Amino acid sequence: MANHKKIASLFVISIICVTLTNFEYESKKICPISHVHADGISSAWYNNSTLSVHIIHSAPRINWYDFQYNDSGTWISKLNQKIEVDNDSEYRFIINISSDQGWDDIEFINVTSWYDNGTESSYYNETNGGNINLYIQYENTSATSNNSVFRDLWPNNEIRFGTHQSRVVNDTLYGLPGFTEARNITFTFIPNKQFRYAPGENTTWNESVILADNSSKYGLYNIFSWNFNITIDDSEGYQSWVADEFGVYIYSEILSAQNPSIVGYPGSNYSVTDTGGSGNITIITCSNGNYSLSVNISDLIHESIPTHSIDQSNVYVQGGNRTTFRSLLNSVFLYGGSQDSLPDYHRAELWGNFVNTSNIEYKCYIPLGQLAGRYSTQIYYHLQIEE
Repeated sequence: MANHKKIASLFVISIICVTLTNFEYESKKICPISHVHADGISSAWYNNSTLSVHIIHSAPRINWYDFQYNDSGTWISKLNQKIEVDNDSEYRFIINISSDQGWDDIEFINVTSWYDNGTESSYYNETNGGNINLYIQYENTSATSNNSVFRDLWPNNEIRFGTHQSRVVNDTLYGLPGFTEARNITFTFIPNKQFRYAPGENTTWNESVILADNSSKYGLYNIFSWNFNITIDDSEGYQSWVADEFGVYIYSEILSAQNPSIVGYPGSNYSVTDTGGSGNITIITCSNGNYSLSVNISDLIHESIPTHSIDQSNVYVQGGNRTTFRSLLNSVFLYGGSQDSLPDYHRAELWGNFVNTSNIEYKCYIPLGQLAGRYSTQIYYHLQIEE
């Protein structure tokens, strides 16, 4: 009530002052209160407070990823580049993932990779086979008793799986304290020698990025490459993914070939399967692409009397994909070569780290009058991969 009276009083005094000035224009000092004001700022902006809007995502977030090679402890990116298949070089997929719903919300991280066989419309396990498919999984559900589990879901000997890792990190770009949890997830492996050769169709890789919702996709640009997909699933049914590709260097090797031997009399054909012979021999080869395998010899020379020989045209071979004998006067293809209804190239092996061909049979026509003794020649095998 006292304050109201003061205000009322002030109002009255002001009226009186105004009235008096009408009559006493020269006596302005009678009511000095009419001129009371702040001696400084008449108006100002106050800007010491901040409005914050915190945006969180329902879906998990893939902040970055890479496909890398272990160069003596230093990991080097191999995205859109060829990798070695020497049964020694180590590679890894690494993904930086954050969840605004906490890490417990993440349930599965699936890494699938496959040889696209010349089309970008291909998909994982479209063609069943270990040398053209790869599948690794991270599980983080209640079924794992709160302990995350890495699984190698393609447990064949085409690939040797390494040490996987889940490392806690900070999401410094998009994360919010109290909400966001982030980790680096690492899957390592060593491809074996028949991991499918993938040259890629073009020499220039397309690195343009297309963003779609909470997913990003690098253009899958090269056919005859390895495509891969990294997909994150959470407990609420949200999903995020990325896709990319890499290539693989060509590799071929003849690991071993047994020595065939034949025993017989002049005037007839004798095989390695006849009495005294070595039996069918085995050739072990390794190739990571479609291939052909041919064999060639020169004349067989008497080891004690070099002037005597057996012409190479008298020696025949069959085996591999060849089901009929053919003279070794010229090279003979056991796989591929477009010879005697064989295809240009034998299809790359979908399984295993080598090919064991154990049905190679040699036979020889021993001419009449041929001197007794041991005749021998060098055998040349040629393993060639389609490029």
